[in-house]
Amino acid sequence: MNTVPTLTKAQIIHAIYDVLNEHMMIPQIDAFHEDALLNQDLYLDSVLVLELILNLETELGLDIPDDALTKDDFETVANLADFLLAKKHQDDTEAATSETSTAMSEPSTMVAQTAVQDASSDESEEELDIKVHCFVSCICDILKPSPLVDHRPFYFGVWDAEIVINDQHQLDYHSDTINHDNFRHWYKALYSVDVEPWYDASQSKEANINTLLSLLDTKSDLQRVMVMIDMYRLPERENKFNQNPFPHYVMLEKTEDPDEWMMLDPDFRWEGRLPKDKILHAIASPAVAGGYLFDSQQIKPSSNTAIRDYYLDSFNPDHNPMTDAARQVVQHHQASGRFDALPDALKQLPVLAIRKYAYEHGLAFFYLALGYDLGAEHDNEFEDLCVVIEQLVESYKLVQYRAMKLAKAETFGDQEQQLLDEIQTILDEQDAREFQVKSRLNQLFEQWCQCTFNVDTFNVDSQTGHAVSANTDQSEAEPA
Repeated sequence: MNTVPTLTKAQIIHAIYDVLNEHMMIPQIDAFHEDALLNQDLYLDSVLVLELILNLETELGLDIPDDALTKDDFETVANLADFLLAKKHQDDTEAATSETSTAMSEPSTMVAQTAVQDASSDESEEELDIKVHCFVSCICDILKPSPLVDHRPFYFGVWDAEIVINDQHQLDYHSDTINHDNFRHWYKALYSVDVEPWYDASQSKEANINTLLSLLDTKSDLQRVMVMIDMYRLPERENKFNQNPFPHYVMLEKTEDPDEWMMLDPDFRWEGRLPKDKILHAIASPAVAGGYLFDSQQIKPSSNTAIRDYYLDSFNPDHNPMTDAARQVVQHHQASGRFDALPDALKQLPVLAIRKYAYEHGLAFFYLALGYDLGAEHDNEFEDLCVVIEQLVESYKLVQYRAMKLAKAETFGDQEQQLLDEIQTILDEQDAREFQVKSRLNQLFEQWCQCTFNVDTFNVDSQTGHAVSANTDQSEAEPA
């Protein structure tokens, strides 16, 4: 480990400024100050924060622990400086007083908790910022207030939703090849609601905007108009993913002011008024195209048969597509012998990883349906699984960080091979975490089937994809 003279907080803040200005050359550098928000003021998403930390690790001679990389607590420049200062003091103490190494065998967690305690927040509050899947969040928004249905089963299709590896061997959460027909099909099957596309890709952008204007003029109070926007063109909207472009679905409504529209964004738990012309500018981006219309008046109660069939259609017991895709991308770059493009190939992992929070919805549905008390102090299984899910989401950052280190290496030696081995190990650990969650989820599903359908097992019809009872009686059991 490199050693440097003891630093002050002011020197660290200056080092942060130098990295952002000279190495990363962020366009928002004029907004830099001690209390500047990394995301909202400086437009640093989680990938750029990792790049910043990697540069500071080199500049300041630090060895940043993994548990610091999986935290979202670096809210401001000052928070990050406090953490780095505490870490530097700790490294200096360890170097000067080797006999304390045993007592400080797990220092990273302590430092991270101490340095960022002012920025930390309750997990339930942090959940407000979780992005899961914008299309799903929009169409589920009308379900949540309805007394007729439960929105949670619809998230069965999110945790393993389609992931694309594009022609540049990069992970991509958005592609022209992706459509939402499967979601629309099961939404209709579960809730009896039609999600009708109004956007016509064969027409010009101007023609589609005119269609949108007409829909907003004529829609009923119970209808929702969804449209894809490029969030990068709306800097007024705060978000954690500073992607360019950033395709994202929202819902729109007119207001009494002809120059302002109401934007509803359930995926970010945000709603508010924005200038109509700025919204239209975000819709006009050539990077986005899509829109749907749906009506809450159509909502009808879900059948248990539809819930069962949707689960079986969505559940993948043998593979974890996201981790498989990340592994495939890494292996491609390894085979090419070049890692300079690997960070870009994995940069959308943060957007994709949060889909794993959908497991919480699936688990909660079955636990509650089976009569579990999720708030019971004596039964922490649900909470423990949520911790595993959180680790699953956050640990993809460790893959990214090592990819960034590999990209900086001028030659491939023992240290680079170790980084590559660590990436493979982390991906194996990700598989283990996800299979643990899937295993318990499937056990709960089978228990629910036993209670609901009076059967022990199901087979899947190879032609229809629907569940067929291994027993002769497939009737639903009476509710308890």
